[in-house]
Amino acid sequence: MSARLRLSSEELLAEARRVSGIDRIDAEASEPLSVMVRALNTESNLHAEGARAMESRLIRILANRLRMQRDFAEHPEIAEQKVTAPLFICGLGRTGSTKAQKLLATSGDFNWLCFWKVLNPSLLTGRRDEDVAPRIADADAYLHWFDTASPATKYAHFFELHDAEEESLILEHSLYSPVGLGWSPIPGYLDWLLQQDLRMQFRYLRDTLKYLQWQGLADPGKPWVLKSPLYPGLEPFLLDVFPDARLLMTHREPVKCIASALRLLELFYKPFTDAPIDPAGYVEGQAAAIEQHLRNRTSMPGMPVVDLHFDALVGDSEQAMASVYAGLGMPMSSDARRRIAGWDDHNPQHAKGVHKYALADYGLDAAYINARFGSYDAFLKESFHSRGVSRTEPVSPASDPNLIVNRT
Repeated sequence: MSARLRLSSEELLAEARRVSGIDRIDAEASEPLSVMVRALNTESNLHAEGARAMESRLIRILANRLRMQRDFAEHPEIAEQKVTAPLFICGLGRTGSTKAQKLLATSGDFNWLCFWKVLNPSLLTGRRDEDVAPRIADADAYLHWFDTASPATKYAHFFELHDAEEESLILEHSLYSPVGLGWSPIPGYLDWLLQQDLRMQFRYLRDTLKYLQWQGLADPGKPWVLKSPLYPGLEPFLLDVFPDARLLMTHREPVKCIASALRLLELFYKPFTDAPIDPAGYVEGQAAAIEQHLRNRTSMPGMPVVDLHFDALVGDSEQAMASVYAGLGMPMSSDARRRIAGWDDHNPQHAKGVHKYALADYGLDAAYINARFGSYDAFLKESFHSRGVSRTEPVSPASDPNLIVNRT
């Protein structure tokens, strides 16, 4: 029998007030939280440890929300912070977006998020000079728990306290984001979410970035490099909130990455639920997202997107990033080039172990994937392979950068 959360949504809100010591009513959280709790209790098949962990997760999110609300109320100048020309790395899961983010983060030219900041973005005390050690220690304890609960996760995605990490956990703080689908099945919540304003998560992200800059944890003079596999298809909402954003879209043939993504989803489920993943549902969701992305490219001809193929990243990383810089119209300093060139030396592939997967493990085959992503495969062939380069041959950006990087 599946486990349930011990606390109701109202009790979770009360516990967050107790934990944070902030007696505020988070009215905006009430509806999404109640929908989320109902889905977790009736659809997620949480195991006992997963229910406890999910409850702790929600309390942490709610407490962080209260702390951020406290600080915005007491310091209205936070809202005046500028988040200028952020770079959002998009792309389906397992297309090289994580490596692209880490390479750009190491350049020194961007602000970037590390794990402890996305888990605990809020000041505990409200004082800008507070010691961040307790926030880091809490994130470290969480990572040790997660690694014990799902040790094979690090073979595919290694969460590290002080290394570049995607902002999905900040989006989750908004309570208006599909991030929770990565921890357990919550179809009822997703049905509700699709009827809401999908800009809510991006507004929360924007405000959190301002908040981190105000805390002194980022340089307002640098653009942010951000990344999430949730973004394909959501470009109009993202660009409405971040009108001067640039997009870096990472690409890989779906037949090569779907099984890898499904295996990672299994590993993300493991600490929370005994529910099996839904391979067909995942494929349909990803196909719908990428089809919407392609429609957006047609309907938004000025969309500021640079395209990067996975083969470039696993080939010559330094030259791939030089092509990205060129596509963004940014100068690439010798120091940035040196740092990027050294990243591969310090981060060899499979250093943590081998991530093993196969389509057959999920009752899928290449014919089905190729058919479902036919329009996207046609786009990839036209964008990256139209000059006699085969689908399986790595493309050298040194020989022709336009085969790897394109600007719409």
